[in-house]
Amino acid sequence: MNPYIWKIRQLAKTIISYEIQGEEKVYRLKHTPFCIKDRYTKGYHRELEPLLVQPDKIVFDNYMGKGYGCNSKYVTEELLKRTQDLDIVWTVKDPAGQREFFPKQVRLVEYGSREAMYEYATAGVWAGNYQLVHYLNKGLLKKPNQTYIQMWHGSFGIKKIENNCKNLTRDTNWTILAQRNSRYTDYWISNSSFETNIYRQAFWDVDKVLEYGHPRNDIFFHKRGEKARAAVEDYIGQKDCRLLLYVPTFRDDHSEPEEPIDFKQLKWNLEKRFGGYWKILLRLHPRVAGDAKEIKTYGDDSICVTDYPDIQELLAAADAVITDYSSAVFDFLLTGRPAFLYAPDYARYQEMRGLYYPLEATPFPLASDNRQLSYNILGFDTDLYIEKTKAFLQQKGSVEEGNAAERVADLILACVIRNREKQR
Repeated sequence: MNPYIWKIRQLAKTIISYEIQGEEKVYRLKHTPFCIKDRYTKGYHRELEPLLVQPDKIVFDNYMGKGYGCNSKYVTEELLKRTQDLDIVWTVKDPAGQREFFPKQVRLVEYGSREAMYEYATAGVWAGNYQLVHYLNKGLLKKPNQTYIQMWHGSFGIKKIENNCKNLTRDTNWTILAQRNSRYTDYWISNSSFETNIYRQAFWDVDKVLEYGHPRNDIFFHKRGEKARAAVEDYIGQKDCRLLLYVPTFRDDHSEPEEPIDFKQLKWNLEKRFGGYWKILLRLHPRVAGDAKEIKTYGDDSICVTDYPDIQELLAAADAVITDYSSAVFDFLLTGRPAFLYAPDYARYQEMRGLYYPLEATPFPLASDNRQLSYNILGFDTDLYIEKTKAFLQQKGSVEEGNAAERVADLILACVIRNREKQR
């Protein structure tokens, strides 16, 4: 979100309060008896509730319309391998601009639009990797013969989420809608016993958790990453070089670390320790991706790849990764390749967001400044890292095997068949 818009919203909250009560939003002018009530679901009841659910329709989303990626992408591809009889719909920002990245069999609608509301109201299956709070806030309700499958975008997550995160739950209205989202969810897709436990802590009402693995992580198995490497090389226009992917996450207060990474020194360290010619790829988090519009490169040896549609392909292509607190590094862990943590605001971030376990408990060498980062790279012990990685995955109860997309596709097709039978 633009920080100026965020500040304006915070200012408005000092004058006007609102709360969700059932299917009404109640707006109050503070310190006065004046209030307005709005039944925000009235449009749904009038226009969308009467519409029949289409069992063969599946609506996918990736992180609030981000585009063709994450778990939804790999499940979509698995479904298209098996049948052409499904109506597969994706909600995305800028459908025209995104069209080239999607299979031709997939229909695209604008994220958050009236058309998207229609698709959700008539689809037999909802599948995504993020809360549907945006649509619930617009009045979307779930019908009894619809199935909702949640494939969360985290992995062995370290950042506290949802009900465990005080920065989120202090917003009472968001919490009400998030709780409704959890009640609506029929199946939660997990990749480990650890993640299953986090779901049960963080999402209020959790019933059926299926430890299938994350479909997006199938790319790290059975040599699937070779195709991704070629695609990334074509995108950046570089071949015969080694790739470091830097994936910093967002801060809830929109701040930036005081000491940014010295990319010139980073490149030198990588080439000194691992050999070869290195390029640094920068991938910003979707919540701050707007910042990438003004930045195309960071010197001759770094490239901004924030607009690349699928971070999983970037991870599969990377020879090494650096992050601060992004769960992407825990996906990358499955490759066994080097990964490093650079967290100069570690103490402040712990206070602001909260972590499920300390960074020191991960296999990744941790640095709080550029000097320590250089030391960690130059002294990287491959054998010790691999040993720690295997122990970490075992401790977290990982079930990643490379066939998660098949399992989720089986589930969706079973739901389609069940919903067809209900309508007969």
